[in-house]
Amino acid sequence: MADTSAQRSAEFWIVSHFLPDHFYGTSFSSKKLSLKWGGQFAFDAVSQDGKIVGLISTSAALTASGKQAMAKFQKLKADALYLLNINSAEQRLMIFTEISMLEHFEKEKMGGRFPPEIMFLHAPLPVDIHSMVLAARHIASTETSPKSRG
Repeated sequence: MADTSAQRSAEFWIVSHFLPDHFYGTSFSSKKLSLKWGGQFAFDAVSQDGKIVGLISTSAALTASGKQAMAKFQKLKADALYLLNINSAEQRLMIFTEISMLEHFEKEKMGGRFPPEIMFLHAPLPVDIHSMVLAARHIASTETSPKSRG
């Protein structure tokens, strides 16, 4: 099973440093919120007053083999459905640590293939945390890649 501690560290830094700086001292935390259809969903970043709600992606738009990260794209699109179906939010955010993923979704939005009500933010990680995320991504890629046959 993949170690997600690097991604959790990145999410913690975004919630505790990046977003409060971006939104002038507003505090954020992860939190479950009620959905319009009655269930709940755990969001990565919710402002103290519940008016700003966000999801964080540490994924890149390309896989280790250089192909488009289709599974990641689909997961983020599914997550967007939850963002669109919460009652309390005035601002809905998708926060990307990787510029490649941000650019992919900006193209999707410009082409009318992504909801315009969701705002995108780029949250460049500090070098040490980004290095941990890259290392964890490499390990996960190695674990899931087909083994070469000799």
